[in-house]
Amino acid sequence: MKNLFYLLLVFVFTSCGISSVVVNVQRPADISVPQNIQKVIVANRSTPEKGNLANNIIEGLITGEGIGSDKKGSGYCVMGLVEMLAGSDRYELKNSGEVDLKGTGTSTFPPLLSWDEVNSLCESYGADAIIVLATFDSDSRLFEGKSVVRTKKIKGVKVREVKYPVTLIMEITSGWRIYDATNKKVVDVNTFTEVQEYKEWGSSYEDARSHLPSQRRALKGAGNFSGKQYGFRISPIWVRVNRSYYSGKGDELKSAKQMVKRGDWDSAIKIWKGLIDNLDVKIARRAYFNLALAAEIKGKLDVAIEYAEKSRNMGEKKASAYINTLRLRKQDEAKLKQQLNN
Repeated sequence: MKNLFYLLLVFVFTSCGISSVVVNVQRPADISVPQNIQKVIVANRSTPEKGNLANNIIEGLITGEGIGSDKKGSGYCVMGLVEMLAGSDRYELKNSGEVDLKGTGTSTFPPLLSWDEVNSLCESYGADAIIVLATFDSDSRLFEGKSVVRTKKIKGVKVREVKYPVTLIMEITSGWRIYDATNKKVVDVNTFTEVQEYKEWGSSYEDARSHLPSQRRALKGAGNFSGKQYGFRISPIWVRVNRSYYSGKGDELKSAKQMVKRGDWDSAIKIWKGLIDNLDVKIARRAYFNLALAAEIKGKLDVAIEYAEKSRNMGEKKASAYINTLRLRKQDEAKLKQQLNN
């Protein structure tokens, strides 16, 4: 398991004396799954039993979504979770989501699996628990919006054109359970509803519709996204965040910026420390602000907060918001240590 909660990416952006770096920060899971659960398998139990199959077909015909759309969508949903867990620092994934169990085929949860079945599956894969997609339901809607008249110039001549908007809305409802085989306990039950919108404009409603993604492509994107949302709930993830610092116009700050671009934070720190006693208070408080960022990059959050507070006390307005961010990072770090058993 990785024990670094910050990774620096070498993207640097500059504007008006302020530069920024993109940092990979590990975010804790929304919930802490018991530590005895390390090896997991993923199963799809959202497809209907024979008794519910006819109702599923009728629903597909009535809604116009097509027969079997929910089955395909649930597969995309499972793959979204599998992709998340495959790169997780928290779990060891023991399968690729190929376990197919029968359920209701609707948004209603099926009865709990028997513990004999749970144990049998876990033993087959050498797993501690089963993460089950217990329900899945998709709904798509198409809306034609109000046309808009726009004026543009073509070779210096103003031309009026009418644009027509069409929006495809894909709504996914997925229900999940985690079965702890060791303790014979369901450790999480949760339902997500995710909505994704795809909007296009055209010279007519028909033209706008032609630019929308196909029903299958939209279902795949929304289903995959829904599965990943459950991954966020149960597994720590790496996210990209922007962090700003002052690069200024002075030679020292410009030099420090080049060091940052090369990832040489130690050299940048030496430059900034040489500026904290500058007679120009503006330069000194900005140097403290930059030192706070450097300390965060190195994983020294207490030191980062101390530097940021000095910057704030000297009148740096941006420091207050950054202090709040650092304090939240401290809380997250404590959760991560628990969740990753560090």
